[in-house]
Amino acid sequence: MDISQQTKSTPNLVIFDLFGTLIKFGEMHHPFRTLMKWARENGRAPHRNDARSLMTRNLSVKGLSDSLGIYPPKTLLQQIVDDIEIELNSLQLYDDVIPVFNQLTNKGISIAICSNLAKPYGRAIELLPTNIPYLTCMSYEVGFIKPDPEIYQWILDKKEVDASQCLFIGDTLHADYYGPISNGMAAYHLIRGDTPQKGKIHNLMNIFPIIDK
Repeated sequence: MDISQQTKSTPNLVIFDLFGTLIKFGEMHHPFRTLMKWARENGRAPHRNDARSLMTRNLSVKGLSDSLGIYPPKTLLQQIVDDIEIELNSLQLYDDVIPVFNQLTNKGISIAICSNLAKPYGRAIELLPTNIPYLTCMSYEVGFIKPDPEIYQWILDKKEVDASQCLFIGDTLHADYYGPISNGMAAYHLIRGDTPQKGKIHNLMNIFPIIDK
């Protein structure tokens, strides 16, 4: 099955994941893993919703830690802040992002960004082109995470479009492919460097056989 057969019509809105789709890390320290490791070692058992809480609360590093009932020493909190700063400074746009954004804009197709992330990583959005309008749907701002149906509906409501008019692109199978599809959107799983096949693309330029048909 050719990838252009996945959608029935040209989308009005293309929604992109952020990390691993538009932006890549040059350096990763996993600072929140460090926080949770310290918590376990100091008697605080992991909770099932810890990851969700980190990504749905509009709080600083200290605020997030406090909200989880984790109170590490100031030196560890500062290390986490510093590690996040190192990661943010290492971020780069993938080479295909600006050309794809420009082509979509020229075609009159709207763009949205939908990402699961903790608030301290929200600065990553500043890497995206400033001359192209797009809607941002950050989990820490809207209080939901992919693949919650509510996060996709939030985008639909803001853009006043139907799910059938949307195409979702991202590198995480459940959040960016199965989640959108189960909520009525078309979607493609981005696996950079792989061979395009049913339901999958290997770079962002592969979307144009879909929307140009």
